[in-house]
Amino acid sequence: MLSSHERLLRNLDWNLLYTFLTIVDEQSITGAARKLSLSQPSVSNALKRLEAHLGVSLITRRKGVFTLTYQGLRVYEFAASTRRVLTDMAEQFSQNESEIQGEIDIQIASHIHCPAFDQTLAKFHQLYPNVLITINTQPSTEIVRAVGAGELHIGLSNKKVSQTGLRFDLLGYERMGFYCGQSHPLFDKISIEPEDLSGLSYVSFESDQPGEGLSAIAQLRTQLPFWGKLVAVSSNEEEIRRLILAGVGFGSLTVEGAKPFVELGQLRQLPPYERLPTAAVYLVTPETTPLTDVEKRFLAMLREAVSLNVEQVYFDEPEPEPK
Repeated sequence: MLSSHERLLRNLDWNLLYTFLTIVDEQSITGAARKLSLSQPSVSNALKRLEAHLGVSLITRRKGVFTLTYQGLRVYEFAASTRRVLTDMAEQFSQNESEIQGEIDIQIASHIHCPAFDQTLAKFHQLYPNVLITINTQPSTEIVRAVGAGELHIGLSNKKVSQTGLRFDLLGYERMGFYCGQSHPLFDKISIEPEDLSGLSYVSFESDQPGEGLSAIAQLRTQLPFWGKLVAVSSNEEEIRRLILAGVGFGSLTVEGAKPFVELGQLRQLPPYERLPTAAVYLVTPETTPLTDVEKRFLAMLREAVSLNVEQVYFDEPEPEPK
């Protein structure tokens, strides 16, 4: 059996409360009727129905007098608070049907720096502000596995594999360099040769090994006397940088990611300084799994951005010098 307040909640008509709020805001039945595009009798009847439902008088109405009773003031405060909540909800869910909404889940290897991707994020958000973008970092191997298993539709990875059902688009390349922190013995050394790194503690990405996304770094270390004691491993660029800054060992970072720390004097680049190892950046997507509309739009925009960047780098002709 319902209690009295449960019956009140069940049977209370929001339209009656909304009409009451409008009456109070307009300070008259006539003004409320005009605001609501209703007849005066309809508005007056709604007020009477609400008073009967609540069992209290809400407004004192006499010639030249329009005031709220004590109970009317309480009802107005509660109803006004409810209106604010419902207004927020209406704004959230009554968007224009023509507006694009949805969610995009993206996983990216933490050390990847891709200008076309950054440009696409900015442009996409500007065009579709109601789309929620979620980005998390994962090792390249895990990203490829997740897309292949249908758990993920958009990934940025350094790793490419031959697997049916997967599409790999080359987005570009990132250069990798070797760095040490201020407390490292090589930081203040005037001249550093590659052999100076031999035998020193080394901090490594998990994918810094043959056959993985950063295999170019592993290959370089086999060609030069870089191999030392491996002291720390992580898949996250932020943690690799933390270890290097803390002086745990030297290690590799993307040149773009390390640049601000080099300029602040917190990192020093180590040899080699030329012909640095590069890692390819791939967009990993499923070939057969159906994509959502917002995912299709984002991918089309990203691929277009990559194409434009390639044209600007390789095909744009420089402006002729004035004669």
